[in-house]
Amino acid sequence: MTNLSTLLETDQAQCDVLVVEDDPVQAEEMVGFLGRAGLVVEVAPDGAHAMRMAEILKPRVVVLDYNLPDMTGVIVAERLKLLSPDIAVIMMSGRIGGLSENVLKQLGISVFVSKPVPLTVLRQAVQGLVTASKGAPAPAPDSPRP
Repeated sequence: MTNLSTLLETDQAQCDVLVVEDDPVQAEEMVGFLGRAGLVVEVAPDGAHAMRMAEILKPRVVVLDYNLPDMTGVIVAERLKLLSPDIAVIMMSGRIGGLSENVLKQLGISVFVSKPVPLTVLRQAVQGLVTASKGAPAPAPDSPRP
């Protein structure tokens, strides 16, 4: 994980996954787990940072917490889709009252994961979406993982 100014200075403005999570322990756990799978992963602590980082980094996949300190994941997802219609969004939450499957579908949410997030399932979903965004067929669900 690097900071935004470092990425801008090195012109390395691309990542596979942007994790948007305000709990630093959970964020680090996801970043480490996904990074060990060979993915380039960055993290944003809230919706405002996520929007700025997504503009610069052009992530293929966003792993997005529903409950953020400055706005809901729904608002972030809507804005991300306006910015980049092809971006894949995985929404996660421990509690998500009133958000129906229809709303998730309308927002273009690719996957919904309940917290606590099962990291192996998350990695499989992220890898499949990253692979699909590169135009290659997604690996079979029972394929060995790194």
